[in-house]
This record gives sequence, structure tokens and C-alpha cells, in this order.
Amino acid sequence: MTKEKESIAKWISVLHRQFQIYLNRELKDYEINSSEYIFLVNLYAEDSISQERLSSNLYINKAATTRAISRLENMGYVQRTKDPSDSRAYLVTLTEKGLEMRKFIKAKLKNWTETISTGLTSEETDDLIQKIKVMSAYALAKTKGHE
Repeated sequence: MTKEKESIAKWISVLHRQFQIYLNRELKDYEINSSEYIFLVNLYAEDSISQERLSSNLYINKAATTRAISRLENMGYVQRTKDPSDSRAYLVTLTEKGLEMRKFIKAKLKNWTETISTGLTSEETDDLIQKIKVMSAYALAKTKGHE
């Protein structure tokens, strides 16, 4: 009798769900949830970009991006303004309140990374990241255009 191969997707799903639980708990006092924090993190890397570019950078559909940005805007973390070069588009920019969250969010992400990589060497962690990037590229190629 041969042993059935374990599902990679199962364990990625477990990690993802536990990450959501962790973020929801850590960000609860700021009313930010696990589906919104990623937009702030992306804006920390590149502020004042279009909603469409945010969607593209994060591989998240436009409707979900609009919902998350609207909520973050209502809470005062970001603001939307018409793009001067394209009147149909909006630029999303961090507010002072959004910028104030940067160190806190980065610290929480660093803590999570340290937690899940406990027991791994730096080389093993780097190797794992490379493998996940390859897997993500294949997943994106398989699902591209099928949201």
C-alpha cells in the first residue's frame, strides 16, 4: 500500500488562516482586518498609486480592492483623489493616521515571520521563500483571468 502524498495546499491554507487570525487579533483595536492590512503595506512601499495598480500589485480583484479601500478611507487611513492624468481613475494615498500605523504593522509582520520560521536556518527560510515564489507563479499562470 502506497502512502498518499500530502497536500501542499492544505498546509498553505492552514498557515494563511492562522495568519488571518493573528492579524485580526493584533489589529482589532485599530479596526483594520486581515483583508485590509495588505493595502496599507503596499502603500508603505509605494504611496499615491491608482486603485487599479493596487489590485494588480496584490493580485486582488477590483471589487475587493474598492471595498477595502472604501473602508480604510472611511476610517481615515487613506484618502482617494481623482488622478490628474486620468479622470476615470483614483489615486490612493496614505493619511497621517495611515502612516502612523506603519511601524506597528511592520512589527506585527516581523513577529509573525519569526514565529513561523522558528527552527529554520536563514538559508532554509530563503529557500522556502524561493520555492513559494515559484509555486505562486505557476498558480497565477493557471488562474490568470479566472477571478
